[in-house]
Amino acid sequence: MDFIKGLTDRTVFIVGSKKNAGKTTFLNYAMSRLRGSTRLAALSIGVDGEACDQIFGNPKPQVRVEAGDLLLCADTSLKNSDLSFDILNVYPFCTALGRPLLLRARRRGKAEISGPENNPQLAEILADMRRHGAGTVFIDGAVDRITQAAEGGNASLVYVAKVEPENLISSASALKLLWAASRAPLWKPGSKSREPVLFAEGALTAGKIPPKNEKGTLVIEDPTKLFLSWQEWQALNARMDVRFTRRPDLAAFIVNLYNISRADFEKNLALPALAERIIYNPYALG
Repeated sequence: MDFIKGLTDRTVFIVGSKKNAGKTTFLNYAMSRLRGSTRLAALSIGVDGEACDQIFGNPKPQVRVEAGDLLLCADTSLKNSDLSFDILNVYPFCTALGRPLLLRARRRGKAEISGPENNPQLAEILADMRRHGAGTVFIDGAVDRITQAAEGGNASLVYVAKVEPENLISSASALKLLWAASRAPLWKPGSKSREPVLFAEGALTAGKIPPKNEKGTLVIEDPTKLFLSWQEWQALNARMDVRFTRRPDLAAFIVNLYNISRADFEKNLALPALAERIIYNPYALG
């Protein structure tokens, strides 16, 4: 299943199950596949493309760019970069890494991309990238930024998981929860739903689940507000009609297996429909 072409001209959030799950590697892969068919842009929630991880010190893949790519970089990251670029905008706010700059690459190189500190800044940057001709925008980073882009109705989510024997069960549960949330119906005012209609304010945790005698419809803002286990989600859905007011499209799961077989992983999933949406380490195939 080649889903990459379906990302064309969308805002693509690349989120991971854990740090160093393979998000930046997938970013490089996806950008290489789409070059020539759309103007590409990339930014990060945090920082990506640095030579070494700032916390653990291990080597990290750098972001590979070509002439014409649009990038968001902090001014402090450019002094050690081999990137040749034009500055399109200097934003009037600062982050912990410095002042964000919108750049257009003039030739092939490597970049350290970064991002804003809040959703209003993200919305401004995304709009600016579109004004400068961006077609497909890749955002390498945190899932809690999806809310802002999901409002535009053109956001896609790619979930990257690093699965090892020690996190096999928790990884399978996380994928099942996200898969189920992506298939839950949307709620709109006036839509037909089971009564009574209850609204979850903020994050939905185990402690905020409606009492067991409650039935009807439970409306959650978006999947980023869902903090339940797979078992808790199943129990909730058995008695209530759970809906979201918005959510991005789930494009695919990228699963990188380490010291575990595909058969063992899918046995823990026990969801054939979900298994069909998983792409295993596409970089090796590419």
